[in-house]
Amino acid sequence: MSTNMPYLLGSDIGTSSVKSIVISAEGELVGEAVREYPMHRPQPGWAENDPEDWVESVLDTARRAIAHSGVEPSSIRGWSVVSQRDPAVLLDAEGRVLTPSISWVDRRTLDINRELTAKLGFERLVDTTGVRPIGGLTLHNLIWTKRNLPEIWWRLRHVLFAKDYVLYRLTGIMATDISTPSRSVMNDVRRSDWSAAICEAMEIDIGLLPPIRYKPWEVWEELSPKAASLVGLAPGTPLAAGGGDDQAAALGAGVIDSGDLCAGTGTASCWRSVSDRCDPDPQGRADLSQHVVPDRFVYEATIVSTGSSLRWLRDTFASELLAAEKAGGQTAYEELVGAAGRIPLGADGLLYFPYLEGARTPRYNDDATGVFFGLTAAHSRDHFVRALLEGVAFQYPPSLALLRSWGMSTGRISMVDGESRSAMWNQIKADILGVPIAVPRVIQSAAVGSAILAGLAADLFKDARSGVGSMIHWERVYEPDLRRHQLYDEIRQRYECVYKYLDGAFRCGHQG
Repeated sequence: MSTNMPYLLGSDIGTSSVKSIVISAEGELVGEAVREYPMHRPQPGWAENDPEDWVESVLDTARRAIAHSGVEPSSIRGWSVVSQRDPAVLLDAEGRVLTPSISWVDRRTLDINRELTAKLGFERLVDTTGVRPIGGLTLHNLIWTKRNLPEIWWRLRHVLFAKDYVLYRLTGIMATDISTPSRSVMNDVRRSDWSAAICEAMEIDIGLLPPIRYKPWEVWEELSPKAASLVGLAPGTPLAAGGGDDQAAALGAGVIDSGDLCAGTGTASCWRSVSDRCDPDPQGRADLSQHVVPDRFVYEATIVSTGSSLRWLRDTFASELLAAEKAGGQTAYEELVGAAGRIPLGADGLLYFPYLEGARTPRYNDDATGVFFGLTAAHSRDHFVRALLEGVAFQYPPSLALLRSWGMSTGRISMVDGESRSAMWNQIKADILGVPIAVPRVIQSAAVGSAILAGLAADLFKDARSGVGSMIHWERVYEPDLRRHQLYDEIRQRYECVYKYLDGAFRCGHQG
């Protein structure tokens, strides 16, 4: 591997795994590694992560990505870590973790959400923070901890976010950047600071929160010899401050100008569109946050339980495929999706509603649950997979219509991250949407965005635009098939009709 070419290391802490990549400044992916970690569910509806998993997974994947690349550490000019923004790491005075981190998919704080919106007002919260308040966000989880774990709260001295905790472990610095607090419900989106009014109203000591000190593209610190040895980098390598995973994913998909649009597909699917104005939607139909690009904001409309639905089906009903994968065969995902390709369009009447953790865009229903509808004795596991792939894609047209109602992009959509590996799933989405879908050469968009931030911190790029132009290249465009689009439109009419009845059942179940 040439030592003259500059390379960058980008890491992304997601809901279910960490991904790290080594990529050249010209966009050639030369090394990558992924490490999954468990979502602990100690009670029904609960979902927690062990923060130590994030630290170990970042270090492990970074080392393995570097080893896989064959690149000399001295040729890797910068590193950045981005992460999910919702879970908090609670530390005592000595910086020790006090309790597992409550995930954004956790359901225990739904009543707190209702209380919060009643006390402070839905529109006020959205206008201040840019975010629609829902259970599982940082403020909700802190309130729950204060009320239910007083012995933990009494010892609490510091609150950090996932990537900031990893950076603290490497550098000893406790801080954050302007983009990461965007799902805390304690931030002021216009001021890029904490909201003293919200914290005071909910009796959260603002001194517990990390100082919002950095821009995502700035140098957090140059790695000390000890920290560099843990990762396999050269001492003195600049470590960028990094930022939120969704904003970094938008950057890694080339979405940097007003009206640009991409769909990120992972545990959830997030539609991201850029604006040059800080203008929260009063109805909270999409969250607004600081971009990791200067003077830009990102609207995010999140469809939950998309990739996680397929993971649930794999883990629950495909143990033999997982065993074959561990023995060196095709991945279980490839086997499942490949077999579903032999099932006809429409899955012979089987419909899937992907609401394993409630529904956000386009339904906004905390009481919703996952449903397979129309099951008969003729349906096989392959039908379930086909219905799942289509059921996820059926969430896309109303989500796109929502963005179009705000005057967002109506042209080609970029599709990135895990689901975009599947050519079949990409085509299903294009056919259901009736819009072309473009997939970049490197689909790990948050990690690519992280690498671009590392390049900016290392002064390899003069700005985000030059980083995008150098590092992002397009692999394939999926054009919709008109006949299949018409057939899917007919199926979607039945799908929407069924949902109307399910919606009543969901609400009846909550009342009972």
